[in-house]
Amino acid sequence: MRNSDTCRVGFLWNPSLETFDFGTKHPIRIGRFQMVRDFLEANNFLSQPNVEILTPEPIPDDLLKIIHAQNYLNEVRRISETGEGEIAVDTPGYLGIFENASITSGATVTGVRAIASGRIDHFLSPTGGFHHAKFDWGGGFCIFNDVAAAVYELKKLGYHRILVADFDVHHGNGTQTYFYEDPDVMQISFHEDPEWMFPHDGFIEDIGEGPGRGYNINMHFPMDSCDGVYKYAFDEIVPRLVEFFKPEFIIFLPGFDAHYRDRLAHLNLTTDMIRYITTFFHNAAHRYSECRFGVLASGGYSKDSLNWGIGVVMSVLSGYDYEPPKQEPPYGDDDETWDTVRGNVEKVKSLVFPELGI
Repeated sequence: MRNSDTCRVGFLWNPSLETFDFGTKHPIRIGRFQMVRDFLEANNFLSQPNVEILTPEPIPDDLLKIIHAQNYLNEVRRISETGEGEIAVDTPGYLGIFENASITSGATVTGVRAIASGRIDHFLSPTGGFHHAKFDWGGGFCIFNDVAAAVYELKKLGYHRILVADFDVHHGNGTQTYFYEDPDVMQISFHEDPEWMFPHDGFIEDIGEGPGRGYNINMHFPMDSCDGVYKYAFDEIVPRLVEFFKPEFIIFLPGFDAHYRDRLAHLNLTTDMIRYITTFFHNAAHRYSECRFGVLASGGYSKDSLNWGIGVVMSVLSGYDYEPPKQEPPYGDDDETWDTVRGNVEKVKSLVFPELGI
């Protein structure tokens, strides 16, 4: 059931993660994180000797002041204290929103610190991946950008060559803005075509600027793309980038919302693809990063596919066997999809690889 040379894995959990309330009609609903914890417990992950529960700490004030403008922080505090107002039209305010955002984003920083200290090799957080939040703006269900906070924390700890592998179906527009000119941070984003998918950016041409040119990689997919074209694009683009960059730390958003059962997007992936990508980055962490690998659950709005994806990721991290139910997407990759994806892949390679000299 479990390999003898398994990795040490931290799972971030505390009931305070559940102290939010976007309303009963919002895609992020109370009970989401508890559901993930209960699923892992029911499938025996949390009883494995190489898995431990880590208690998240609120995001430190010094990091908050780096990643967000003071006037924005003041506004979030005002909403938090009064319960009046909203972060954005899709991100309602509520009493205590500042404190909840501090702990859900702080979980990521807690995990990063636990790896850097040598306590664990990998972590999985049921929250995090708030990649839409910008320096003076929130939205897209995101209040504080924990990915940016984690990168700045790693820089403070002396790490270079930090890889943000963002496979959420929505482009991480916020995170991109922080490190667009930074060659110490490589951002690889696979997402649905921004022509029709929020946040309507993350185009292939957006490859970074100045010294960061070539280090920001966007690969997008047409509606109804399945495992076949996705794997093709991954194999053509990602391994050469990772081999070139040789990251010292990998932060990974698996993209549970790219699953065919997810109701907020239009891709048709299965957990086979999630396992394939997670395995690649897990192996890369062992090869280049001395095992340093943090996973943020990020999106995923079908309970079943979210749980299945979490199970697959945790299986790869911990070495404990888990197989989700058999999955059958409603469509296959047709010729038009293949033509579009092949064209996009060639465009990415022609723009990025020469900039990096690979």
